[in-house]
Amino acid sequence: MLETNRYYQDYIDGLDNGPCHEPDVTEAQMFVFLALTVQMGNGVRDKLTEYWSTLNQLYTPFYGTMMNRERYLHILRYLNFTANRKEPDRTVETF
Repeated sequence: MLETNRYYQDYIDGLDNGPCHEPDVTEAQMFVFLALTVQMGNGVRDKLTEYWSTLNQLYTPFYGTMMNRERYLHILRYLNFTANRKEPDRTVETF
């Protein structure tokens, strides 16, 4: 969660005219994101956005009530687990 927020902030800082700043991802949102991602394996759809579809044949209210589609896609886009600011020196060989 911390690195996801840093990665997004670094992205926004690198833009001249960036989009409106999104709020930081909370721990609770990260748990919901992970739960939704695991749940998606139980009802496979052709497109990721179809999990939030309102068409009768695809409608599953669970996804929309847990997290809106745009927030899910935001977390997915900036999901990061490593400290990019502290990348190891890859020029040094380790054995």
